[in-house]
Amino acid sequence: MNPNYKIGDLHTDESFAIQKIVTDKYIEEKNISPVILNPYQLHPYYTIPHELLFNLQNKKMGQIDCLVLHSLETIERFIYIYPEKWLELCGYFNEIISVATQTPVRKYEAN
Repeated sequence: MNPNYKIGDLHTDESFAIQKIVTDKYIEEKNISPVILNPYQLHPYYTIPHELLFNLQNKKMGQIDCLVLHSLETIERFIYIYPEKWLELCGYFNEIISVATQTPVRKYEAN
């Protein structure tokens, strides 16, 4: 989720609340259990892709079933600026799901 992403004309706080509600609802409906990589993280979600990648690198675990994103738009700046890190991040997951479209995203579509 991206606290700086604006949905339409909504304020960033409202946009973030909507991202959280929609994403949480999807996770609950699909019975997805979040993987906690860092026991000290405050929330079961990430707002900083670099932190997620760092925790995945340090955890040294195998493939995780899926990465649930509100939408690719919420992470597009990261993908554009750090395409190699996006590909590395994608490599840790079997599937990338965009909740806004509710469809799996192929890793190369985001490039």
